[in-house]
Amino acid sequence: MASPYPSQQQLRVFDPSELAQFDGVASEQIYISFRGTVYDVSTRPDLYGAALPGPYHILAGRECARALSTMSLDPRDVGRQDTDDIEALVTKLAQAMSATEVREAVNKAQRDWQKRLDDNYAKVGCLQKAAPGKFRPAPAAAPAKGSPSPLQHHAQRVPAPERPLASQAPPGPLELVSRKPRAYIQRRFLNPAECRSLISMILQRQERMRFEKKVRAPLEVGDPRWSREQSDLIQSIESRLADLTGGPIHADETALVGTLTPPDRAGATVAEHLGLHVDTNAAHWRFCTAIIYLSSIAADLSGGETIFPAALQLNHESLPTEEEELAMDAAGWLLELGLDHTDKALTQPDLLGAKPTEGASAAKELLTAAKPGGPGLRVKPEEGTVCIFWTRQDDGEIDRFSWHGGAPLVFSSSCSVGGTMGCSSESMNWKWTLQKFKEVPVETRQNPSVLA
Repeated sequence: MASPYPSQQQLRVFDPSELAQFDGVASEQIYISFRGTVYDVSTRPDLYGAALPGPYHILAGRECARALSTMSLDPRDVGRQDTDDIEALVTKLAQAMSATEVREAVNKAQRDWQKRLDDNYAKVGCLQKAAPGKFRPAPAAAPAKGSPSPLQHHAQRVPAPERPLASQAPPGPLELVSRKPRAYIQRRFLNPAECRSLISMILQRQERMRFEKKVRAPLEVGDPRWSREQSDLIQSIESRLADLTGGPIHADETALVGTLTPPDRAGATVAEHLGLHVDTNAAHWRFCTAIIYLSSIAADLSGGETIFPAALQLNHESLPTEEEELAMDAAGWLLELGLDHTDKALTQPDLLGAKPTEGASAAKELLTAAKPGGPGLRVKPEEGTVCIFWTRQDDGEIDRFSWHGGAPLVFSSSCSVGGTMGCSSESMNWKWTLQKFKEVPVETRQNPSVLA
């Protein structure tokens, strides 16, 4: 039987400008290059396509070895196959990994991507190297009047970083706020205009819904209701979170989820609100969560913090207090009982076999710690800030310190709590968030040596 792949003698030699034509825009076919080998990835328009832009569309028609090996979709890394200079990546990950560990991770990612491409896509050619610093992709022929060139299209989909305007402060540094669980915040992750745009998109997804209960709305890049600018914003957030968490974008994880938490009655508790949980409760393979606060809480509201009742403060060096120890023990005991949500311990005793009382007691202890003035970490909603925390430890075990939940909002004004979506301007200052749950890719889940 003849091989489905061309022989080395049949492989076409592309120069960078020729390869740029195969981006799914100028041509229906989609090619990418990895370390100089050109692959036909046209069978995966969901990943590399432009019509409903896939997460890797910026790589279409380009060399992508550096981008994939360093898990970066920064336009400055696309179009390059060199991975020798990773100083910027080492600096960015300095708090989490040593320089040697970063180098090993890059080398391993390069090997894994090489194998994945070899196993799944046809080789159609090789890429002719451009002179260093000289190449800027451009179409071989001028595009039709009024239509973007392939290079322009890439720039529109994932804009190159620009200097912030003088009136707009850049994102703040990544601040470590807890080691147990590992948690960071970054202020000004999004600017006010981006926050307002995302709130508008959540409203658009939930038109005519009411505010009595928490609203959840998936924001997918390929949703046909979005404009190009809205899709670009979602894609940019996905890429930036992938960089911050070290978890690449892939098809096995859920899309960004926009949420609105409406005000509750005075005196409501965390237990009555939504309870406490670890983020594996909805998907076993989640390992890291990002919560982006799209609004600051209005002056006539209180509460809304994200509470980690079993967390230890960053500079905690003394022995735990009695209430801290009780919270930590309760968090660990719930996991040992196989529970990932306090509601299960309190309302589903049949899950606990012979130990329903012990589960309920542990859940009540943890919920007590979540009350105002209790131990742990409390992250206050602040417009544009992202909180990133790890649900799993380095050994893959669920981190008992990562139990968390939202404090209820208490609405203190005379305004009605209910209402039709969009009827009250004050609702823009309720608790709006955008959440991303990073998950282990399926191919990694099925590889015991990688998981180990």
